[in-house]
Amino acid sequence: MLRFASFLVLVLATGSAMAQTPGEYSLDQGIIKFNAPSAWPVIMQKSEGDPQFVAFQVKDPADTGSGEATRVTVETRLLNDSSNFQPMVNRDVDKAKQMPGYEQRTDGVDSTTLRYFARNGKTKYEYRETWYLNSHLLVHVRCARPLLDKTTAQWTADYEKGCSQIMSSLKPH
Repeated sequence: MLRFASFLVLVLATGSAMAQTPGEYSLDQGIIKFNAPSAWPVIMQKSEGDPQFVAFQVKDPADTGSGEATRVTVETRLLNDSSNFQPMVNRDVDKAKQMPGYEQRTDGVDSTTLRYFARNGKTKYEYRETWYLNSHLLVHVRCARPLLDKTTAQWTADYEKGCSQIMSSLKPH
């Protein structure tokens, strides 16, 4: 019984970004809630203070031995004034445009999403980013994947679906 009680205390004391049920996450004491594919493991998280984030690794069989990895992050930042939202988004967009090999993707792109290609070292990556304002919280989602020859069309479709799932579950209603 003592072991069970210790286990229960440990479970209750873990960070709020942990999934309540598989694929469900929250940040900022439950103000920000979102869904992610349950097959995507959390590789880093910070659920106290400011900023907060959850980072997922999306395993692509083509990554094996390449030194590259597909990652998706959800980050929140507390804004003292919601008028700071657009300047912070502009700063992030400007930072993306400074990446080596930056090339914006415009075909079939939602106007609220920045899609672009850039190099990370010698490898070309595709990035998909969006920002939301929820109360006084800036919410930033970034999906980044290396463009590898051996990545399958099915894996890419599943990845795109997962990114869309996170983005749409975070969109203020």
